[in-house]
Amino acid sequence: MVLHPDEFPITIQAFEINNNREFFVAEQVVNSQQEVEAFSNAYAGKVIKAKAVSTTEKTTTSTTRYKKKSSGLTIFLVILFIVLILLAIAYYTGWLQKTTGITF
Repeated sequence: MVLHPDEFPITIQAFEINNNREFFVAEQVVNSQQEVEAFSNAYAGKVIKAKAVSTTEKTTTSTTRYKKKSSGLTIFLVILFIVLILLAIAYYTGWLQKTTGITF
């Protein structure tokens, strides 16, 4: 199947025919003649059809492949920061010296 360069991108579909009925096998949006040839080779013996890509198919949305997980290190650092602040408050109020018996 040879297509003109100004026709890309297009959608090509592969169908299998059994008992005068078409059964859908695969579909791919292609941007070059090489992709068309690779698809045709992969589905040799099947009926290959081409159609123009609609405007809704041309617009793509960017999605993240992996959900970013919250880091355990971040949680640890926040807890450590809070403990250090509480120790500083206990030291400056004198509560730490009274309860531990430490004098400086």
